[in-house]
Amino acid sequence: MAFDKFDRVPNHYAGAIIQRIKDFRLEVGKRSLNPTRLTVGEIDFLIPRHFGFCFGVERAIHMAFSALQDHPDRPIHLVSEIIHNPLVNNDLKDRGIDFIYDAEGKRQIEQEQIGAEDIVMIPAFGTTIEIEESLQRSGLNSDSEDYRNRFDTTCPFVSKVWDRGHELGREGYTILIHGKFNHEETQATHSHTKQHTKTLVVLDRCEAARVADYINGDVSDGDFETEFSGKYSEDFDPNTDLERIAVVNQTTMLAEDTKEVAAIIRDAMRKKHGLDNLEYHFADTNDTLCYATNWNQNATKGLLEARPNVAVVVGGYNSSNTSHLVEICSEIMPSYLIGDRDGLVSSERIRHFDIESKELVSTDHWLPSQLPMTVAVTSGASCPDVLMNGVIERIAGFFGYQQREIELGLNELQIFEPNPD
Repeated sequence: MAFDKFDRVPNHYAGAIIQRIKDFRLEVGKRSLNPTRLTVGEIDFLIPRHFGFCFGVERAIHMAFSALQDHPDRPIHLVSEIIHNPLVNNDLKDRGIDFIYDAEGKRQIEQEQIGAEDIVMIPAFGTTIEIEESLQRSGLNSDSEDYRNRFDTTCPFVSKVWDRGHELGREGYTILIHGKFNHEETQATHSHTKQHTKTLVVLDRCEAARVADYINGDVSDGDFETEFSGKYSEDFDPNTDLERIAVVNQTTMLAEDTKEVAAIIRDAMRKKHGLDNLEYHFADTNDTLCYATNWNQNATKGLLEARPNVAVVVGGYNSSNTSHLVEICSEIMPSYLIGDRDGLVSSERIRHFDIESKELVSTDHWLPSQLPMTVAVTSGASCPDVLMNGVIERIAGFFGYQQREIELGLNELQIFEPNPD
């Protein structure tokens, strides 16, 4: 099984076009967040400075393929999808890895079907304490250092959030988690953190504002149980457990949104307890934000200055970080989330995932009717480069451009520089 030069992911996830673009950015050495411009005929493709697999995803995939390589005779299971990308998950299934839970959280393999000699891998999102305990009841030593080093693919940045939550919990803070409650990572963070302190999950600034209302006594605490039903730890009392708060996040949320959630809670604490007492009642947790998520989001914002005609975002439909890239691009241009090149039906029609309705839809006349045009292409942190590669080839092919024209463009790559006003 061939691995690339970083010894992290198999070569079949790489894309020749994308690798050339990455190599170009390394060669020029600029730290600029301006995108790379690939000119193919009369199409300018703009590729952000950062996109695709992050360190945590690369690490998880490498560990899964290493387990397959090192233990060909042992049954291997994943607790659930290793990352939110169907190409990778289906690839692992085809190679013999079973998933204990499906994407909807329904159990596919019962506890008694897992033997003590089986390997059970924990996905990049982490997993809950309850699931870990069920693995241990199956005879797996899943808590040992050796097991975690080889089979626990939890992203180190997710683990960092748990460690920080543990630390702040011991100091007496309630942990407010900014995340999507049903997301695997948020479920895991909630489960781990509530072992040490009281926890509460909020989705967005609106829910954070409601928590601020409870902090300042602007609403009756009798409504809290209904409003945040199921999203807080056992015996949570808004009268006492909102006195000291630290905010952490699901690492794939928009960093700016997490900062805004934290600012809302900080302002509520300052209003109630005064500036002199703020540090005691509110903990600064900016150090839990994931750098890779931040980089991808900021690089995607770098696309906006170029004002492309359209943006294509490639990734899993259930990928939180990918949907946030669509949100960023949608601020100034039509933006479409597709799983792979098959979503590009023709130059006239695109089959894409609507992040609001959560449905696959078709849109006609998605590309400009005439050349020249500028198309932004990016991908989420769980998307293999080969999928982005296919999207560029398909769009170029709609206008008669083939490998020769793409190669000419790759030989003349540029960093986009906005026109000074």
